[in-house]
Amino acid sequence: MKYEEIDIEERGWSREDLFDLTGGRTVPQIVIDGQPVGGYDELLKLDHEGKLNG
Repeated sequence: MKYEEIDIEERGWSREDLFDLTGGRTVPQIVIDGQPVGGYDELLKLDHEGKLNG
């Protein structure tokens, strides 16, 4: 599965910028096909439900 890691500090983004983009304040925030998924726990839940392809 391909992914892109974005360092918010390198880009000069704040946690507020991250919240505006994803709706989440913690890192990591996962975005799949342009849709915010949430953090690691939400990603793990999707995996356990068999909803991730790749």
